Amino acid sequence: MTRREFFKSPQMRVISRNIFSCAAIGYALAAATLFLDVIKSGDYASILNVVVLLACSLLIHLLQSRIAAIVLTAYAGFQILFFNIGNGKFTGWWLVLIGVYAIIFTFKFQKAWEAEKEFGGEEE
Repeated sequence: MTRREFFKSPQMRVISRNIFSCAAIGYALAAATLFLDVIKSGDYASILNVVVLLACSLLIHLLQSRIAAIVLTAYAGFQILFFNIGNGKFTGWWLVLIGVYAIIFTFKFQKAWEAEKEFGGEEE
């Protein structure tokens, strides 16, 4: 069984749905940031936020990347600290929540995949 087949298998249904949900919310937040900050407000510096959100969400969705989940969470934490100091508003907590869930479920998937390779699957 390949890694992709294992990810789509019935035994990984809950984990794969949660990973997809984290990525889908990341896509939605990237689109909202693009529309509200870049297009509507003209804040072209927010393009970096869109690129980071989109790249991490794609890597989490397509590769179940643990590193991308950690980068997303760290980036979101940095944004919260930066905007709390600059604006005095508590923003960005959704992104931290998504990142934490992505970390949990990508690590669960990788652990299950390692067990599958060790006890009965083929290596890709």
